[in-house]
Amino acid sequence: MDKLSAQDAGFLKIETPRCPFHVAALVVLSPPDKAPANYLRQLARKCGRLNEILPAFNKRLQDPEDLSAAAWISADNYHPENHVFHYALPTPGRMPDLLQLVTRAHERALDRSRPLWELHLIEGLPGGRFALYCKTHHALVDGIGAMRMIQSLFSTDPTQKIDLRRVRRQPTRQHSHHSVFEQLGGVAKSVAKQYQALPQLSRLLLHMGADILKGNTEAMRLPFTAPRTIFNTELESRRSLSICDLPLKTVKRIAHQHGGTVNDVLLAICGGALRRYLLAHTALPRDSLIVGMPMSLKASGDREGNRLSYILSPFFTEEKDDLRRLRRVIRTTRSAKAEMTAMSVTAAEDFYALLMVPAVLLTLSGNAERVRPAINAIFSNVPGARTALYLDGARMEALYPLSIITHGMGLNITVVSQADRLCFGIAACPTRQADIEQLPKFIRESYRALSTASRKGS
Repeated sequence: MDKLSAQDAGFLKIETPRCPFHVAALVVLSPPDKAPANYLRQLARKCGRLNEILPAFNKRLQDPEDLSAAAWISADNYHPENHVFHYALPTPGRMPDLLQLVTRAHERALDRSRPLWELHLIEGLPGGRFALYCKTHHALVDGIGAMRMIQSLFSTDPTQKIDLRRVRRQPTRQHSHHSVFEQLGGVAKSVAKQYQALPQLSRLLLHMGADILKGNTEAMRLPFTAPRTIFNTELESRRSLSICDLPLKTVKRIAHQHGGTVNDVLLAICGGALRRYLLAHTALPRDSLIVGMPMSLKASGDREGNRLSYILSPFFTEEKDDLRRLRRVIRTTRSAKAEMTAMSVTAAEDFYALLMVPAVLLTLSGNAERVRPAINAIFSNVPGARTALYLDGARMEALYPLSIITHGMGLNITVVSQADRLCFGIAACPTRQADIEQLPKFIRESYRALSTASRKGS
């Protein structure tokens, strides 16, 4: 038995039929040269046994109805047909058809009586290409963990096959009976960590409050000070999933030229895209939209699950000049990272709780629209592989991350770098955000404008 952390259990508690809480990836692949006629059928069969090599895929909830002491146990009811689905797009297979199919799958919550994952193998794309759509509950894995799992299946060697003989079982945990004194010692250490974290969290909140009083617009923002937008409403169950790509090399060049990071450039591009989208719908607020950027607190040896905090930064959607927006983003994120990295992990987790606990309570009580939003949108940039990857000889062409939206936070933009490209996955609610599937067009426009301004400014 493996007890869930408070964060992981919280992801299960907040889930509703209108707001499922799984993360996903859409991977587009080209089959190997001279692949046999039954190549995809054999690949689907291998994927049905992923629970044998990925420990997270062989766990289920001990009691799906009682989350007061939620715990994972080994699945004793695993059936591959409940987790792996194989079908084809209608001819001719187009990307819009693929996205429509994947969107319908993304709208459905996972069955809590089973291991919380699904994989859809979809053939029929032009040139013999096919796609894998894999979704996993957020309580089971975070974005970084999901990337690690994907990379563990893929290889830089096009001749390497999925080897189901290499069983990767999770190390057996030792459940010794600790004495009362040992248990009290553990509680004391936990209390001490919280006691030490309080001054750090207090200083952070004081700095953020002081920045508001001083009118400093280039600083981390307090939760629940974001403007109201069309992204911050009660959601319906329908989803809109859209994708786009940008060249990694050019984005790196812009970042280097202005002393920022790839993440800074992407944040500025998204701010420009949201400004363009909201202006087109006469819905741009006077104050800048606020972005929540998940920050992993996991150490290299941490297992599955989540240890998260958030950086809250302006998107600078009120800024007309694309290059000036980037420079403001760089100054703000540099300061925010310095604040967050100076804090202990416990204090950073407490800041996350300060953001999420009220948001969860407002959502569960149906009051998400009665106060100012905690944030306007979620943006995440997950580093991927730097070289070409292969799955059973099939070359990965692109990997699009598809994440979660909730009541009051109805837009999620996640980016993964894959070889020479940046792959955007955008999740939204089309019944609340008109023409949101046009956002990739505005992302490309914002990128071109920033690239042009950067060249002229050099």
